[in-house]
Amino acid sequence: MIEKSATMNALCVLQFLLLLLLPLIRCNSVFGEVEIKCTERERRLLLKIKDEFIDDYGHLSSWGNEDNKRECCKWRGIRCDKQTGHVNMLNLHVTDCSKINYAPLRGKISHSLIQLNHLKVLDLKCNDFSDQLDISDFIGSLKGNLSYLDLSFSHFGGRFPSQVVNLSTLQYLDLSYNNFLSVRDIESFSRLSSLEHLDLSGNNLTASNDSFYVVNKLPSLKTLILSSCGLEDVHLPSSLSYFNNSSSSFSSSLENLDLSANDFSASLIYKWLFKIGKNLMVLNLSANPLQGSIPDEFGDVMFSLEHLKLEFSELRDGIPKSVGNLCELRTLRMDYNNLSGKFEEFIGNLSGCSQNSLEVLSLLGNQLSGTFYDNITRFSSLKELYVARNQLNGTFFETSSAPISILNILDLSKNSLEGSLPNLSSSFPSLTELYLVGNQFTGNPANSFSHLFNLEILAIGNNSFEGTLTEASLSKLAGLKQLYLSSNSQLYLRISSDWIPPFQLDWLHLESCNLGPKFPNWIKTQRNFSFFDISNNEISGTIPTWLWDLSPKMLSGEIPSCQMQYHGLSILNLANHNLSGKIPSSIGTLSKLELLDLRNNSLSGELPSSLERCKLLELIDFGDNKFSGEIPSWIGESLSHLSFLILRSNEFYGEIPIQKCQLSKIKILDLSINNISGIIPECFNNFSMMRQKGNLTTAHSISYFSFSLPAGSDFGNLYYDARVLVLKEGRRYEYGRSRELLRIIDLSENKLTGDIPSQLTNLSALVALNLSRNSLRGNIPPKIGLLKELLSLDLSKNYLSGDIPSSMADLTFLNFLDLSYNKFSGKIPSSTQLQSFNASQFIGNPLLCGLPLLQKCPGDKSSYPSQPTKNASAATVQEYEDEDEFEKWFYTGMGIGFAVGFWVICGSLILKRSWRHAYFLLMINIKDWVYVMVAVHWARLQRRFRS
Repeated sequence: MIEKSATMNALCVLQFLLLLLLPLIRCNSVFGEVEIKCTERERRLLLKIKDEFIDDYGHLSSWGNEDNKRECCKWRGIRCDKQTGHVNMLNLHVTDCSKINYAPLRGKISHSLIQLNHLKVLDLKCNDFSDQLDISDFIGSLKGNLSYLDLSFSHFGGRFPSQVVNLSTLQYLDLSYNNFLSVRDIESFSRLSSLEHLDLSGNNLTASNDSFYVVNKLPSLKTLILSSCGLEDVHLPSSLSYFNNSSSSFSSSLENLDLSANDFSASLIYKWLFKIGKNLMVLNLSANPLQGSIPDEFGDVMFSLEHLKLEFSELRDGIPKSVGNLCELRTLRMDYNNLSGKFEEFIGNLSGCSQNSLEVLSLLGNQLSGTFYDNITRFSSLKELYVARNQLNGTFFETSSAPISILNILDLSKNSLEGSLPNLSSSFPSLTELYLVGNQFTGNPANSFSHLFNLEILAIGNNSFEGTLTEASLSKLAGLKQLYLSSNSQLYLRISSDWIPPFQLDWLHLESCNLGPKFPNWIKTQRNFSFFDISNNEISGTIPTWLWDLSPKMLSGEIPSCQMQYHGLSILNLANHNLSGKIPSSIGTLSKLELLDLRNNSLSGELPSSLERCKLLELIDFGDNKFSGEIPSWIGESLSHLSFLILRSNEFYGEIPIQKCQLSKIKILDLSINNISGIIPECFNNFSMMRQKGNLTTAHSISYFSFSLPAGSDFGNLYYDARVLVLKEGRRYEYGRSRELLRIIDLSENKLTGDIPSQLTNLSALVALNLSRNSLRGNIPPKIGLLKELLSLDLSKNYLSGDIPSSMADLTFLNFLDLSYNKFSGKIPSSTQLQSFNASQFIGNPLLCGLPLLQKCPGDKSSYPSQPTKNASAATVQEYEDEDEFEKWFYTGMGIGFAVGFWVICGSLILKRSWRHAYFLLMINIKDWVYVMVAVHWARLQRRFRS
């Protein structure tokens, strides 16, 4: 009885306590959690950190002292501890460095960051800290409780920060793709016993022979990424037994290994992997010269693999049957190797337990032949299949087996498949992307895709389809975004003019699809176009008023401010029209603008100051207009990304603002044909990009639309390749991607005075320098021979005097030189290069002598060669006339022969459509083959040069 009473009393007490807690629980649910407040000390430290950054894009605009910004725990990139309020995370990964609108923080890292004592996560990825010459001391001063550190892709330089090993609590470390000096000793990394993720990609580890011994001492390591580190066979442990005997081997914990883009060969790498990789789930050996076949025992040893990448690895033959025994395999990518044999045999070798797990199979750019075997339907988990650019032939199978109900992407482009297409909805009912470009399919394709209700991309161009497609064929594809039917000459699109499609396309390619004779009015309903091509369709009549015509010289009037409502616009090209008036001030709202091309119009007035808010601008071309006023100083102060500035042939006046010297990234500066006066600023030597040779491999193309497509397709990420017009050697040249090779200063036809600054000779990568038609005085800088890359130099029609410097003989690449009409004196320096120019390029300098001029210098003994004069013998004159007559008839005959041959070939192509199509298809195939071969051999050469 007493025991029962005690129990009842305990229950009563418990109920009472619950009743007391209930209001607190309700209060917490109604009013939310207690607000976290950061400490005043850490708030001030964060503001000091911000002061050291250059925030061009306002990423840290939420950081401040204003009343509504006092709480630093709410600032972007900041996380605070819920109990103490201390800042424990600083995430300044504010941009995606792989995107065209890359918008990083710049500047330096403040030492105030070291005083954030409770920091656990520090992420500085994808910024531009190139001004930070050395971060070793900074890393060494960080507190020891940091568990996550990411400094990748941030342009750090100087010594490799080996002090990072003092951060003994680190679990995640990424130092990839910076500009650190060669790493010689990473032995101390073994002290990071808690490390689970290590990425040193893009660092030069060639001098560090202990790399794999070190990582073997990291017992918790799960992810190791050493891509593009210059590693080769000699860096692998010479004694593989070391890994068996080591008491702290990481082989039991390692799950993700990436050794891509190194120089490992098959002879050792597989043996090493078989020792340490039994628990590996992700393996990437792409872009290594593995050569030969995959070992037969691969699948038996690496039985935990889920993702395997062996792209660009020079593999041959097929794949061993043991790979089909990888029961966890979800991704297999073997693109661009030399795999051969029958596709059905390849699939057969994968038909073990992996057929139940495989989700992505990519075999682009190999030499697999045979038919598209219906055994592919055995892979019940397959979501993506890429077999483009192989040698498949035969017909597309019509399976009686169970369909692959979850296959999303099927790419069979660039094969030799033929025949009619079956109803694809019965085999692949969930397809979202279908690529059959460049095969030999025939028949009417309508029934094959019309019931693929989830389809977003339909690409079946460059085949031999025939018949008629109506709106009924497309009416059930409500999610369609990209449609590519081009170059099916016997395929006819007959769609009602009042049809309203259920989809909104952003990509339409219907070239040579028999759309005519009327303009397809259904296109009027599509509002999201990024790409639009309906050429060669025999459409007649007038272009509808609703379709903007942006052909050259078709636009006139002023640029309306209503155009400035597109705040996401990155490219505005209105070149070669009849536009007039001023640039509207509302252009400053286009904060994402990267290219502004208004050349060859009749625009006038001063440049609007609002343009300085377009801080991402890389190219400005206002040439051949009627702009006036002084050149604004804000161009140099605000547009730090500017690489190409062309203001040629306007009415600008005044001096060149000294702020122009802040354009450190400028590659082409063209201020020619204006009324600019004053001197050439000495600070032009601040143009640091003019001291670096151009490189096409890093050429930057502006992406005007981008969508992800398989590499095997005929189309993928499309880019706007900006064109720049350059006046050189008196002629106009237009450059596309090759503009990246140019380093040009053109100040010709102005009213500049003073000397040529000697500092210009520091611009060692300068390709062309034009200072002609000014009023410059003084001498040519004596060290002009330092401009080793100079191809064109024009100093004509000035008041320059003195001797021509002897260093000019060092300009071995010079192919255009004009020093005419100055006041030079003395002897022209002797060199093969200078004497090869025409005498007209030195005339107008009465005191100049020496070849190629006929005027001899004092002390010269030998006579100069000359042309025959009136006093020459009749025989000599006749000899010259005979040579002239022969040359005249030689070139006449050559011209006639060329014309006849040209029209025989081209006339046949014009008259015979089938020949024309076959020719263009051949050219496309050759282009694709050359591209792949060059890419593969270039990668191979890079690896050899690194080694």
